[in-house]
Amino acid sequence: MTAAEYQKTHHSPLIPLLAKFDELAAADQYRALAETYAAFIKEHETTRYLASEPVPFKISDHLVRKYGSSSFTTYTLRHATWSSDLRQALDKGADAFVALLGDIETQVAEIAKGAKKPN
Repeated sequence: MTAAEYQKTHHSPLIPLLAKFDELAAADQYRALAETYAAFIKEHETTRYLASEPVPFKISDHLVRKYGSSSFTTYTLRHATWSSDLRQALDKGADAFVALLGDIETQVAEIAKGAKKPN
């Protein structure tokens, strides 16, 4: 969807972009999320910060739903800069974003597997 198409239906082009991020994260389509971001900031360079700032929250929300809050919180405590790292990878391109997010998801999944199960 082009910027002109976004603006026909919404006052701010960021609103549908953020909804698209939710949709793509929920479907584990991380490459598509990064490509959508790149296309958006190409048309709206001055919104780079506003477009990238919510991405770590969107990803954390998705991973919490998928693996549980304890697993994701444990990961974030072990990797305090994960949010900044994720935004930097997003700005580097889809390959960097997918690679980092794959690593994050693998580690969160391992933490979830190793979590003590209640009796």
